[in-house]
Amino acid sequence: MKRYIDKLKSHAPTVDVNYRIGMRVVKTAVAVGICLLVALFTGDMESVTITSISAIVTIRATQSETVRSGIFRLLGTIIGGALGLLTVTIGLFLPYYNDGLYVVIIPLMLLLNLYLCNFLNMQDSCSISCVVTVIVAAHIIEDAAAAEALAYTLLRVKDTLVGVVVATIMNLLPFSLIGSIIKKDGKSG
Repeated sequence: MKRYIDKLKSHAPTVDVNYRIGMRVVKTAVAVGICLLVALFTGDMESVTITSISAIVTIRATQSETVRSGIFRLLGTIIGGALGLLTVTIGLFLPYYNDGLYVVIIPLMLLLNLYLCNFLNMQDSCSISCVVTVIVAAHIIEDAAAAEALAYTLLRVKDTLVGVVVATIMNLLPFSLIGSIIKKDGKSG
């Protein structure tokens, strides 16, 4: 038993008392703040979660990594939305879909989703694509209307695009003054 406890302890997180907030952290927080402002001014608080998550997961250490991350996130969202929409459309024609058959259909669609992303050499899009497929397909199960699924898919793509654009702009802005203050000792994250 002691061996297992020691093994668990070796994987436990440690505290870094020398950690300093880095520019990626600052840019991420500011990007989420901008997403919140956009939602506040547009009156679209329902979308703020998706836009904020998109901004958070898009920002990377470098500008080129952020742009690449944003492109893959957007493409994954489009693929996932299209497959979610296809799932809902298939469900319209299958008896018992809303009574539980979706438990089989949605995972089958995820297999297709993962195949497509890997076939297109878009491994970085696999997770988000599957998430969007499930979000669209599961969101519509009760109402199962193709028009609603299309509108919902387009909203999710728009929300993702807003978050990606905000994150990309944040990572392109020069934060050299703030960065030089924060990174005095070279430790940041």
